Amino acid sequence: MGLRRYANVAEDLRTLEAETEYAASIRVAEHMSANVQCVPATATLHQATRLLVQHGISCLVVVEDDHPAGIVSERDVVREVARDPHGWAERSVRDAMTHPLHVTDTGATVAQAIGELARHRIRRLPVLTTEGRLAGIVTQTDLLRVAHRRLAAYAVDLERVVSARTAELRDLERRRDDLVDLTVHDIKNSLCVVESALDSMEQDPVGAIAVLPLLRRANLRIGNLVATLLDVNRLENGSLPLRLQDVSWSVLCEPVLAEAGLMAQPKGVALNRSGESQAVLRCDPNLVERILLNLLDNAIAVAPDESVVDIHAERQAEASFLVRVGNRGRVIPADVLPTLFRKYRQGGEQLSLKRFGGWGLGLTFCRLAVERHGGTIRARSPYVDGEGAAFEFTLPADPR
Repeated sequence: MGLRRYANVAEDLRTLEAETEYAASIRVAEHMSANVQCVPATATLHQATRLLVQHGISCLVVVEDDHPAGIVSERDVVREVARDPHGWAERSVRDAMTHPLHVTDTGATVAQAIGELARHRIRRLPVLTTEGRLAGIVTQTDLLRVAHRRLAAYAVDLERVVSARTAELRDLERRRDDLVDLTVHDIKNSLCVVESALDSMEQDPVGAIAVLPLLRRANLRIGNLVATLLDVNRLENGSLPLRLQDVSWSVLCEPVLAEAGLMAQPKGVALNRSGESQAVLRCDPNLVERILLNLLDNAIAVAPDESVVDIHAERQAEASFLVRVGNRGRVIPADVLPTLFRKYRQGGEQLSLKRFGGWGLGLTFCRLAVERHGGTIRARSPYVDGEGAAFEFTLPADPR
C-alpha cells in the first residue's frame, strides 16, 4: 500500500496525539480543592474530629510553624480510637497524623500528581504555591476523574478516526476492485483484437500485413497496462530509480509518436506536432516516453473520429520544459479536473470510466513519474473552441 494513502490517517493521529499531550499538561491547580481545612499539630484528636464533622470532609492538613507538616484523616482517627478507646480524644494530632508529608505544587500536571500518589501509595496531596504556602488539596478521586474524562474524550475521537478511515479503506478497496475489473476488461478486449487478427491472418495469409498494426497496438496496450500496474506502487513508495540522461526531445518523442500513430489510424485521428524539437532535456527517457504515450493513448481514445490531437513542446522560464497533449473530445467538468490524477479515480462519479475513455491508473502513473522528476502536471478543459481537454506536464532543467 502506497505511503500517500496514509496521509489523512497520519493527520488525524497527529491531532489525537496533540489532544493527548494537552491532557497530560492539565495542571493540578485547575482541579484541586482550594477550601482546605487546617488544624494545629498541638490540637487534640477530639478537636480535629469536630472539624471533620463540621465541614463534612475526610481529612485535615496539619500545620506546624505555619507550614504543612502532615495529614490527619478519618482513618487515622479510627485507628487511634481502636488503639485507645478511652483516651484517644485527648491525644495530640501530631501523634496520629500521617507523615512525612508528600506534596505537589500548582505547576504540576495531573499525570505527575497521579504518579506521586502511586509512588507513595497515598490518596491525597496538599498543593503548595511557589512560595511554599498551602494553596489547596487534591485527592486520588479528583485526579482519576479528570483522567477518566480526558480518556473518554480521547476514546470518542479515536473511534471517530477509526470509523472514518475504515470507511475510506472500504471505498479504496471498492475503487481498487473497479480498477482491476476495468484493467482485466481492457486486457480481454486487446486479446480479442489479437484473436480476430490471427483469424484474419489464417483466412487470408496474403493480407496478413494489413492487420499487423492492430496486433502491434493490442500488444502495446497490454504491455503498458501491466507495466503501469507494477510501477505505480514503486513510484509511490520511492523504490523506482530515476535514471537521468541528456536526450533530445525529437529523439525521445518520435518513436512514441510512431506508436501513437498506429493507435490513431483506425479512427482517422491526425497527430499535430508543434513547438521545439531539437531542445535537449535532462530526464529519465523511459519514464518520459511512457508519460507521453499514456497521454497520447488517452487523447486518441476520447478524440472524435477524423479529428486532431496536438503535441506541443516548448522551453520555458528557468530552462524548464513543457509538453502539452490536447484533444477535441468531451469537456471535463471543472470539479473533476483536480481529481483526475488520483489513484483509483477517473473522471469522478459523474463520468463513467468508459464515457471518459481510457483508464484512470495511467494518469496516476503520469503524475507520479512527473513528480519523481520534480515537475508538475495538470489538466485543463475546455481546450480549444470550447471543447476538448489538454494535459500539460513540466520538467525542471535539473531534476532531483
